Amino acid sequence: MKIRNLFIISLLALSFNNSYAQDTISVKEKSWYVPDYVKAQFAGNIGLVSVGGGYQLFSEVLYSELLYGFVPEWASKANNIHLITIKNTFPIFRKKIGKNLTITPIAGFTTTLDIGTNSFTTLPSIYPEGYYVPTAVHFTLFGGALIHRDFKKPKKIKGVDFYLEFGTVETYLWYALATKEVDLIDVFSADIGVNFYF
Repeated sequence: MKIRNLFIISLLALSFNNSYAQDTISVKEKSWYVPDYVKAQFAGNIGLVSVGGGYQLFSEVLYSELLYGFVPEWASKANNIHLITIKNTFPIFRKKIGKNLTITPIAGFTTTLDIGTNSFTTLPSIYPEGYYVPTAVHFTLFGGALIHRDFKKPKKIKGVDFYLEFGTVETYLWYALATKEVDLIDVFSADIGVNFYF
């Protein structure tokens, strides 16, 4: 019994030391899979609201994000819509506008999968072959501007981005270019968002 108690106490002490050591290491260096920032976005053809995490890749030449988007019934006028998006943003250049502020024109594209019941990846059997193209996957193109602020004495949040974008879905753009019924200006929409860096 004494050996068992001694063993349990040793294990507890060892796990405490390991967890403490891991905490001190994680402050200095995080694992590769931990996102560089978390994002929240309103609108932008990837959900009324979308949230997720992102990575700054290739010396901050590419920001790549995995997002979950949601459109409630009252906004979709149909069922709830659930979306999974991979968003890729390219900073065009960076311009310092103060000690802690940077403004950056941005451009990019997304790939979105509708995982709800409102769309399909293969044509339902009730339609003749080739009648519709799959509606579950969409691509968007966007451009805009981002303002980044670094915090002088970060405790948890190192910095924050605020951004505004204008974009369109590939099918909307095709309709605007292929028909005279849709004006090009009508297929673009705006979105706003924020990134928090940890």
